[in-house]
Amino acid sequence: MFGETIIGIADYFTRESLSPQSIMIFITVAALFFTYIVEFDHLIDEYQTNQTGNLMIYLHYFILFGLSLITVALKFISEPEAHSDFSVGCLYLGLILFYIGLIIANYYNKIKVTKDVIACFVITTLLGLVFSLWEPTFALIVVTITIVVLINAIVLTCFNIRNSNG
Repeated sequence: MFGETIIGIADYFTRESLSPQSIMIFITVAALFFTYIVEFDHLIDEYQTNQTGNLMIYLHYFILFGLSLITVALKFISEPEAHSDFSVGCLYLGLILFYIGLIIANYYNKIKVTKDVIACFVITTLLGLVFSLWEPTFALIVVTITIVVLINAIVLTCFNIRNSNG
């Protein structure tokens, strides 16, 4: 799905459309991928016994639907014909679904993500949504979503580093 997202944002990387916002959109997608990797490659306990893994399958629906909404929203947030509230709503609904999938995955973690980390994800995402709806210009939406996703990726990474080193 991350590959589809990269294909979805490819229009931002033409000679005519390349801009600082293009780079920030790519950073957003990369940070989402990095967050996914930290959760599913570093935090998941792969050696649990008496687990079927069915929940792991179903939680990925949240992630897939979330990434699909993010991909669609990233494609049309820059289009003047698109209603900005709808674009922002799709973008943040996708981000929320993605993060719900990660929170459900906490069930399988070696070290459970703390309520402080989850609170950070909730607060930054809601603040980003409010700010993006308050000032819905393309540049500010892109800057805001990039900051939100980067903060959350950094917080999860720091949690992982702090807890994996003892």
